[in-house]
Amino acid sequence: MERYTEDMKLWLLDLAHRNLSDKDILKGFIKYYVLFDFGIDQVVSDIVYHTMYGTAGVINAKESITRVLNQTLQE
Repeated sequence: MERYTEDMKLWLLDLAHRNLSDKDILKGFIKYYVLFDFGIDQVVSDIVYHTMYGTAGVINAKESITRVLNQTLQE
């Protein structure tokens, strides 16, 4: 199964621009990263090396994923 698909690219775009709901952030992170044995560092790497979203996109993505994961643990 290929990981870097068009759907994943759209998910990264929306993640970097804060256009996803918490549910979609968690679902995409699990689908595109956790199931492939990757973590948040790989999200950062994918944004840096496969997109042009820059530092703001990386910050938005890291903050969003971290927030959603922390909320999920507290539920």
